[in-house]
Amino acid sequence: MAREIGKNAIDSLTGVTPLMFDDSFRAQMDLPSKVVINDITLREGRQIEGTILTKEECVKVADILINDLNVPMIQMVGGYNERDTDYLRTVSRFVEESGKPVRMEAMTSAHQNFPRFNQAQLLDTISNIGDAGFGVVICLAASDNMLKGCAIHRGQNDISIADLRQQEIDIGVAAIQHARKCGMTEVNVNFQDFLRADQEYLRKFSRAVVEAGAGMITLDDFGGGLAIPRLYTELFRQVKKVVPNTALGVHAHNSAGLAVASALASVEGGCEMITVGVNGYGDGAGHVSLAETVYSLEYLYGIDTGINIERLRPSSVLIADMMRQHLPIMAPLVGDNAFVLIADKHHSFPEYPFLFTPMRPELVGNRYRPGFGERAGPFGLRIHAASLGFSIPDDKIQPLLKAMEEHMRWHKRKITDIEFRELADSVGVPGALA
Repeated sequence: MAREIGKNAIDSLTGVTPLMFDDSFRAQMDLPSKVVINDITLREGRQIEGTILTKEECVKVADILINDLNVPMIQMVGGYNERDTDYLRTVSRFVEESGKPVRMEAMTSAHQNFPRFNQAQLLDTISNIGDAGFGVVICLAASDNMLKGCAIHRGQNDISIADLRQQEIDIGVAAIQHARKCGMTEVNVNFQDFLRADQEYLRKFSRAVVEAGAGMITLDDFGGGLAIPRLYTELFRQVKKVVPNTALGVHAHNSAGLAVASALASVEGGCEMITVGVNGYGDGAGHVSLAETVYSLEYLYGIDTGINIERLRPSSVLIADMMRQHLPIMAPLVGDNAFVLIADKHHSFPEYPFLFTPMRPELVGNRYRPGFGERAGPFGLRIHAASLGFSIPDDKIQPLLKAMEEHMRWHKRKITDIEFRELADSVGVPGALA
């Protein structure tokens, strides 16, 4: 049986406002019928400072993504050297043995990279990626600044912008055609810095790569925080008009905390693929969070992603441990405290579970519990005591609150379950230590 999502999940699984599914409101958006989740943890996640994963660890991450989460598409990087290619080959073999129809692409921008900075290096890298069993996503410069920066490395300082733009189009077309000749079925492009691109050039470039055989175009914001999400919606609409039969994707960065909002705004403009990562791991401030994106698509937009949503928190915790990264306790949906409520008022309406939380925590593999601080009170105390198997008499509520406040005043951390029992016992709560 298909799980309830979107409008059908309201009041049973989520507290989403029905206004999200008002026909007149949704008519303002160009929502696609499907959005592909393309997880790039095995690329961006390996760009966290100090992180070097072994091949075995990469396979374990792939196992979590494919078998636990049911991710339909993954992205890596490689083809630049034998080590990279070996990692691609190892993960490709694992995916093939899993028997799941997972789409695989490896990102390359080899014509922009040391040492050669040219088309020949790009084509060689694409061949290596194909030999490793992956498809390819080819990074191409969309903004004039990126074009001019690459020109400096090539000693092309005197070439006009018009000629640099045409050169990049020619390189992109040649790379796509080469990838097709290599027998790749997944041949995509990534337009870098699309927000600052000349929009007529961007549309011309889009038509050219589609005519050459590109299967999907990803628009990459290159830094994040360069525009409000609404602009993503409009630019996706414009590109979609010139390549209506080609899937568009978005790669958004979280430098200013707008990655998920920008990705969702792109979907409202017709975007059909979002690059995401477990916990949003990546360069700098990271990029689009897998958990937040899946929740939003399924329950705010009603788009079935196919992700095993109940595995989101367990997967987030395991991959955080593998990458030796601290998972913030307040991380939305998957953090330890994502559904921990302190103010006692938040526990006083049990008949209306979505007043203060958007969803049932177990939906994403998390749990609700009362937390304790200055605003603790009788409702939270009773709920927590009941979860530990005892009850608190009315005349013991205030003594216990005072004992807990004194404890937290000096310890400066949350109270453990053992400490909660001991404090309850110290004020005479019967059965607290049983």
